[in-house]
Amino acid sequence: MKLDVFRMTILSLILFYSCVANTRIVKAERKNFYVSGRFLHAPDGEKVVLRGINCMNVVSDPTGATTFPEIAKTGANVVRIMWMEWGGTGDKLDVLIRNCISQQLIPLLELHDATGKWYMLDSVVNYWLRPDVVPVLQRYQQFLLLNIANEAGDGSVPMETFKNKYADNVKRMRAGGIHAPLIIDAANWGRNEEYLLANGAYLLKEDPDHNLIFSWHIWDSGIPEKRIQAAIDRSIDLKITLLIGEFAPMEVKCKCCIPYKYIMKYCQEKEIGWLAWSWGPGNSDCPHMDMTKTVAFETLFDWGLEVAMTDENSIFKTAIKPAFLKRRL
Repeated sequence: MKLDVFRMTILSLILFYSCVANTRIVKAERKNFYVSGRFLHAPDGEKVVLRGINCMNVVSDPTGATTFPEIAKTGANVVRIMWMEWGGTGDKLDVLIRNCISQQLIPLLELHDATGKWYMLDSVVNYWLRPDVVPVLQRYQQFLLLNIANEAGDGSVPMETFKNKYADNVKRMRAGGIHAPLIIDAANWGRNEEYLLANGAYLLKEDPDHNLIFSWHIWDSGIPEKRIQAAIDRSIDLKITLLIGEFAPMEVKCKCCIPYKYIMKYCQEKEIGWLAWSWGPGNSDCPHMDMTKTVAFETLFDWGLEVAMTDENSIFKTAIKPAFLKRRL
């Protein structure tokens, strides 16, 4: 009898520890993408390294219905969508976001009205908080990344002003019910990474959601690779989420050159997100910044073909679509 009791006890212990060993702790899925440390994560916790393309939809294809399926052929996991306050009613924004998501692309929305204009930053934030816009952002918040303002401010914006103004506006947006990751561009038309590296940690702390991404636009022709490497390495040390939000082989007026292959290579090595500028046509100031000759995937050419498809660090060869995005469509 005692032997049977002993055997039963041993069997119970084996079953107990077997169950414990095979138990997986299931974390509650979040309501939106989020940053943790220096990485972006999908709502289900998967790490996401952004690989995608800028698209000037408001100019040529306001709904994205034509352009998004073509961009999706590259394997991109994100598209940065140029949007303008003057044409951007909530119902139009709804259609645009829905069309983007339907192609398994993360919609990264940006407002272009404040480009180079620091005095326009408050106006841009007012747009995001409009009563016809907030419900749309909330409806799709689990998929969205929100770039507050494209390249707000020239090179004269004081560091302290940059820090304080963005801290205030981030709090305004959170209080207004917007909880997607917010993306902050560097001032000086996005070019001066020091605005992000000097202020990123403070802004992240000030954000009630602690959910910010910092976007550097590499537009300085002749920029040395060492500067790019140093900025990325500093962002890693600071544990902030850095994104290379725009780059091409040359800048405005076709000033040459920008080491786009090095950008892709080092970002791949360090798991830094990037978005090429831009799906063409549309760059009237420098057609060489276009990746395509029309909106069609088949018209990718020159550097655009390399960045999208053929380079070893191209979108096609490095982008990973979050499983969350596939499951929710």
